Amino acid sequence: MKFQRKSRLLGRAELVWFEAGAGHPVVSLHPAAGLQIRAVANALAEGRRVILPIVPGYEATPYVDGMNTIPEVADLFAEFIRLECPQTPDVVGHSMGARLASWMIVRHPDVVRRLVLMAPSGFRPLDAPPLSFEPAVFLQQLYAHPERRPPETRSPEELEANRRAFRHYGVGNPRDEALDAKIHQIACPTLLVGGGKDVRVPPESIHYLHRKISGSRAIFIDDAAHAIEVDQPEQTSAQVLAFLDAA
Repeated sequence: MKFQRKSRLLGRAELVWFEAGAGHPVVSLHPAAGLQIRAVANALAEGRRVILPIVPGYEATPYVDGMNTIPEVADLFAEFIRLECPQTPDVVGHSMGARLASWMIVRHPDVVRRLVLMAPSGFRPLDAPPLSFEPAVFLQQLYAHPERRPPETRSPEELEANRRAFRHYGVGNPRDEALDAKIHQIACPTLLVGGGKDVRVPPESIHYLHRKISGSRAIFIDDAAHAIEVDQPEQTSAQVLAFLDAA
């Protein structure tokens, strides 16, 4: 499926996104590594309009003056959804994208119909070992099947720019206490997806959110680490599609 780059001028910034497909809208929010179009987005685009917005500062896009936190980005994306989506979209987020999606629905519950949180960051158990961002360790923890990792098409300079954006928004904090205090407010149908071998967002985090979000459903993808849809693309896509099709 061919995704097209688009942009739109909002109140504070020009937002860039990629889009493919037609039908009910799905907004998919990228992880801290940046935007990479993977199995779930391609599967969704077979029968839906899939929108992949880029967090400002990522993928060679400019930062927004005064926008330094994930909640502020959530406000920007909510503004974008109200302007760009005549129908209330479903929202899928992975890792940092799941944290962003959670903030968006907490602050703007009207902009999300159904929610999928894949390996959501910000809820690491207090007794878990400290997270490592040393590149070799991070890469080892990202994949249960590194041989399935697609070739990297971005330059070292582009990857470093994405890492600077990650630091700019303070996403490295393993616990988002402010979000944790509000996560129980999520009332829309919610699917929590964990990797059975994920040590960065361990199963305890998924179980914790399942208890906090009333009526949520929690599933685990066997033989998958943090990059769930790279390790197990077909199984992950099938679970997400089944959940959204139940609407």
